[in-house]
Amino acid sequence: MILETNVEERPTGELSLSAGFSSIENFILQGSIRQRNFRGLGQTIGASVNYSSFSKSVELSFTEPYVFDRNISFSGSVYRRDLNSFNFINNSRETTFQQVTTGLSLRAGVALNEYLSLLLTYSLNYDDVTLDRNIYFFNGQCDPLIAGRYLCDAIGQRTTSLAGYSLVYDDRDNRLRPTRGQSFVLSQEFAGLGGSVSYLRTRANATKHVRLFGDFILSGYLEGGYILPFGDNGVAPGSDRIRLTDRFFLGEPQM
Repeated sequence: MILETNVEERPTGELSLSAGFSSIENFILQGSIRQRNFRGLGQTIGASVNYSSFSKSVELSFTEPYVFDRNISFSGSVYRRDLNSFNFINNSRETTFQQVTTGLSLRAGVALNEYLSLLLTYSLNYDDVTLDRNIYFFNGQCDPLIAGRYLCDAIGQRTTSLAGYSLVYDDRDNRLRPTRGQSFVLSQEFAGLGGSVSYLRTRANATKHVRLFGDFILSGYLEGGYILPFGDNGVAPGSDRIRLTDRFFLGEPQM
């Protein structure tokens, strides 16, 4: 006798809330909600909110793990991010510029073999960068003697159309708690398919994990990047063609 049982996987939801305090950002609040197996098709939808004194963001996302019943994933998101950049002058925290980014992002991924995968990406961003006119402006114009030439060049509204790819190699024994193996990621993004800026940005990072003895694991991480501008990117003659907000920064806050 053969018994058959059909079990229907039901949608499951996840809610996450966290709060904290930082000497730099003061009060920090983060929240997210995620619905797995949306409509019973294995899809995932989610929403997240982050709030602090110097950064705020909201994002809506959607993921389809099997496009056309193939091992191809597709995901998309729309977002709004507000950032107040700052520095310290004699222990006094001073805001340098404000950046508001509104955009959308699309991603498609496919596994090439057991360890190698390819991710294709596209994003369209609208940025609005402003400075405090009472501090950095003189006679209605940004004063490079006060703000610096790079900050003055960054002011304004611009659109960035960004297409790229990431090639990922990963043979670690565990993605969350690896004890051996390595991973390598090569990414390139081209801005210039429309929009206000044109450049090629290349990034690479690698990790290595080695078990020494017992539960002691030695790990190393290496990261590098380079950005190559094309055209004048709308800046004044003699100015840097890569705007301040598109550059690489060590210690950049990430969420």
